[in-house]
Amino acid sequence: MSFQTSIRPADPVDVADIRRVARTTWHTVYDDILGAETVNDHLREGYSPAVLERMIELDEVGLFVSTADDDVVAYMSCGMTDATGFGDLDLYVHPDYWGEGIGTELLRRGERHLRDLSVRKIRDEVLAENEVGNGFYRSHFEKVGERTAEFGGQEHPVNVYERRL
Repeated sequence: MSFQTSIRPADPVDVADIRRVARTTWHTVYDDILGAETVNDHLREGYSPAVLERMIELDEVGLFVSTADDDVVAYMSCGMTDATGFGDLDLYVHPDYWGEGIGTELLRRGERHLRDLSVRKIRDEVLAENEVGNGFYRSHFEKVGERTAEFGGQEHPVNVYERRL
């Protein structure tokens, strides 16, 4: 693909586009794993306009969008998760842009934000069945463990990854 990308902090005007990217990405990745109803429930709770607008307002939460030719095609949120210096990030790229390096660009921007918050290590978890997510994390993080998590009333294996800043 030939397009110009840029990353910037999210603005309230981006909420609808973040929700659009989330809806497409979550359904593409998770419908077969969690079921469409569970995905819809998560999207309603975690991606409501009020939740996203609040994230934009908080300095300690970095919510960034990546644009391709001025269209939002990816987003990332990141922040400190505990006072011992751990942080996390949630990063989603629209499936039409997978493999274009946008996720790596967002990761780099998130790392800068996390360093500004005095985060020393990123710890993230990915459902073991999420092949795309695990592929990304394997190329940028170290797998440090496994656990299970409940989604939609069912237990799912989760891979735990870390990356030192």
